[in-house]
Amino acid sequence: MRAAVTILGIVLLSACSNPSSKPVEREVLSFVLNDSTRARVQLGAHDGEWIVRNGGEAIRLERISDGLYHVPVFNGSIKMINDTQGTWTDSLRPQGANGPYQVDVERLYESIGTGKTIAGTWDVWFGENSLLHEGEARSQLDLQTVGNEIHGTMRTPTGDYRYLNGSFDGAQLVLQTFDGAHLFRFDAILENGGWTQGNFYSGNHYHVNWSGLPAQPWANSASVERIETPLDSLIVRCIDRAGNPITLSLLPEAGHVKIVDILGTWCPNCMDEVRLLSSLDGEHLERLSVAFERPNEAEAAYQRIDDFTREMDVNWDVILGGAANKQVAATAFPFLEEVISFPTTLFIQHDGTVHIHSGFNGPATGDHHQTEIATFNRYSSPVTSLENR
Repeated sequence: MRAAVTILGIVLLSACSNPSSKPVEREVLSFVLNDSTRARVQLGAHDGEWIVRNGGEAIRLERISDGLYHVPVFNGSIKMINDTQGTWTDSLRPQGANGPYQVDVERLYESIGTGKTIAGTWDVWFGENSLLHEGEARSQLDLQTVGNEIHGTMRTPTGDYRYLNGSFDGAQLVLQTFDGAHLFRFDAILENGGWTQGNFYSGNHYHVNWSGLPAQPWANSASVERIETPLDSLIVRCIDRAGNPITLSLLPEAGHVKIVDILGTWCPNCMDEVRLLSSLDGEHLERLSVAFERPNEAEAAYQRIDDFTREMDVNWDVILGGAANKQVAATAFPFLEEVISFPTTLFIQHDGTVHIHSGFNGPATGDHHQTEIATFNRYSSPVTSLENR
């Protein structure tokens, strides 16, 4: 996937273009990743709520009480101890020896703008291979300039890092995002059209180096595997609210399609996929989500599931499948050899045909997301419609 010389030229021309617009003073939440590194996301206020902006995404943080804000979908909170200092608590991450997972945060103003424009796609390597570019790249970085901001995302074969937003000064790129489950920061230096000296931070607990070379974008394709299985094997082994094991049939009515969503309520890509499932229309559709969760106890797991379904306005059944583990998820479905990623979506026909879709490219991926929409619309059609295509 190495880029042609023409791509390198486009990247360099973009990087050397005129500054975007005059500096804009904006309010931000600045998350403290370590003594010298911050992840800054734009902040606004509206009717007592905070609005976090990650490029093309706006997330409303509901004000619960004085200085306390609820992070939607992923159930975290930001507690301000004064006008400028506070703490984000991620309630979904397992507690460590020092208690819940927390990141200090500051509320401040900073100038945004006067940067350079840049656009393009780069193959990306993380970790030990990041300097040598050895092996096939398993990620791609997409960037575009929108006004005085740089918007982008990092794509992988099974999903994306969602909305990234930041700046580029002609040499250094800085991107970040906060969606309640992800707190990411990417930075790197542009050299000869590629990215070097890259750092990737996930919260205050993880860091790895990365680098990138100009590339053609991967083809817009959604991975779908077709299997045919005996009708009596179309079951899922799950757990009811009392903690008892139960078995459910996944066989839809004739002329119907059952969409089975294998997810975790802690998973941002699953959130994006659920929103697409909610948009599908048709009386022939039957939906079921099977959640694999971090709480070990059924009662706590169902409380998390209930919070998720309420905030996402899910109007179909969501049942507990077990622990948040891909091997556990595969074991719950006798007809599956493996579960590659969360989410995984099963489109089950009444004749025993199953189409398996692994991963999800969310709205931040642009054309790749449009391919996902087309794929979901196709495989949610009854088998007679599929045969005629």
